[in-house]
Amino acid sequence: MSVHLLIGGAPEAGKSVALHSVVAGLMLDPDTDAVMIDGKEGVELAVWEKVAHGGIRREIDDATAGLSWARARMDERYALMSASGLRKITPGMGHGPLLVVIDELAAFTLHPDKKKRAAFLDGLHDLGARGRAAAVRVIAATQKPGSDVIPTYIRDLFDTRWALRCSTREASDTVLGSGWAARGVDASTIPLGSAGVGYLLAGASGPVRVKGFYLSDERLSDLAAYAANLRAVSW
Repeated sequence: MSVHLLIGGAPEAGKSVALHSVVAGLMLDPDTDAVMIDGKEGVELAVWEKVAHGGIRREIDDATAGLSWARARMDERYALMSASGLRKITPGMGHGPLLVVIDELAAFTLHPDKKKRAAFLDGLHDLGARGRAAAVRVIAATQKPGSDVIPTYIRDLFDTRWALRCSTREASDTVLGSGWAARGVDASTIPLGSAGVGYLLAGASGPVRVKGFYLSDERLSDLAAYAANLRAVSW
């Protein structure tokens, strides 16, 4: 089943490593198409340039265009489901997973142009709300987890949330959901130097403390090159 993942944490908390470890695993499936949006001028996701539809999208107009492309693919899948009397895309239907990766949400959700910001949020919300049944996965990350960066109506679309070390308990609750810090699940209590350690909320049992898998830059480059070669063979 398709799930959406939100990753948030303070600088040096291991957000980049967490993001890449998840993306790397998904991109090893050559049937997975991806839209990749990078609010850090492309430097964070650059390694995936050869496997991302339209390359790495850096500016808000290109980012919104990428979301629109993904929405069009999603609409095609919904049309197929409607015609076939199905409720979701399943393996064997000829439609592989569609991955939408957004690093540093703040660059887009806090964009100074109100209309452009609204268009981006509209696309993100639609993919989050309707994507699961169409095998669309959204993975978004930020090192500025605040309610202005991650509005509640957007945050609640992510059924899986990973709070790495945060600077405040409010930031932790922004990622996981309000009330968790008061119940003792507070990512701001994670010690400095614990990169990759965080609370993962994935299901009804509540957040659990986990440590992400570390991929060196060299290993990540190897995996990205392998993912590109897989697609060159399959395409």
